[in-house]
Amino acid sequence: MTTTTILSDRPYSLILREPAQMIAALPPLLGFRPANSLIVLGLGGPGGQQLQAIVRADLPEQGKERDIIKAVTRMLATQPPKTVEVILIGRHPAQPPPPTGPPHRDLVALLATAFATLGARVRHTTWAPEIRKGATWCCYHEDGCEGVLPDELSTVAAAAFALDGKVTFSSREELVRLLSPDDPEALQRRAELLNSALKATDPSIAQEELRPQRAETVRSALETVKRQELSLSDEQIVDLAMALSDSLVRDACLATARDPAWNEHAERLWEELVRSTPAPERAEPAVLLAYSAYIRGEGALAGIALDNALEADPGNTMAGLLFRCLAAGVPPERLRALAQHEDTVQIRPAGDPP
Repeated sequence: MTTTTILSDRPYSLILREPAQMIAALPPLLGFRPANSLIVLGLGGPGGQQLQAIVRADLPEQGKERDIIKAVTRMLATQPPKTVEVILIGRHPAQPPPPTGPPHRDLVALLATAFATLGARVRHTTWAPEIRKGATWCCYHEDGCEGVLPDELSTVAAAAFALDGKVTFSSREELVRLLSPDDPEALQRRAELLNSALKATDPSIAQEELRPQRAETVRSALETVKRQELSLSDEQIVDLAMALSDSLVRDACLATARDPAWNEHAERLWEELVRSTPAPERAEPAVLLAYSAYIRGEGALAGIALDNALEADPGNTMAGLLFRCLAAGVPPERLRALAQHEDTVQIRPAGDPP
């Protein structure tokens, strides 16, 4: 089962009223076009109209509905919504098509009971076979509640995200490929260089003595990215991997997620390092990318980055913490304190505002 969540402290507010608008808005809101998915929109604010949270899960096999419902309601329980919109896209391949009407009716019935227990009113439950202009949609419980979908590029959500520079991927799989590792030969070559560099490190030199140079390595890489010159050699990747393996340097890098002058450049660097760094060191840039995406409300990217981090290093403490927070639907603002650290390590290039 795969779940993603987008939580409430986005830099803009969207008011969504019509089912067709909500369905068409899902690709820009999630960051990718969902398929065979259960999506729950948690609504609050005045009149229960303001989007607060989105939870997505793969549609379940028959008999596995309760597992999905438990995960979805757990993610919404931290900030229970006043009302919810339930949207199903497609159907699980193992589910036989129903003789009439939309599929997954057992799942819909169980969801209604679960949300009643949570104290959330289900406003609409709708289904569409896919999200594209002209695709039909219908409600589960209201006669005549049906229609065709508009072009998602024409929605308010698409306009808001485009102005903010967000990219919508054609599928979740395409988003996963964004962080796919480099070819095995390159990773093996860098792993050997890393091993050699680690063996060459003088054990008599204290970490505190090495830390300023490691911080400078990261600063220099950030400045390179800002100049639009992101092309790292094997040696640079190895140096950055060793720098980020210092927990204090890695923790200082968390602050770039809250710095509007550097967060975009830092994310580009972390993405590149996730692709190009061998395990287990790959976990550290993946954690930094996950944190940055998380506090921006980009739950899909945060989850995929954490999958990468835990695959590279299952025992990584920060990755485990963020994974548990994401699974529990912890609001991003509660994690901002992780980026606060003593100024013993400075990562932002000199002369930048704090």
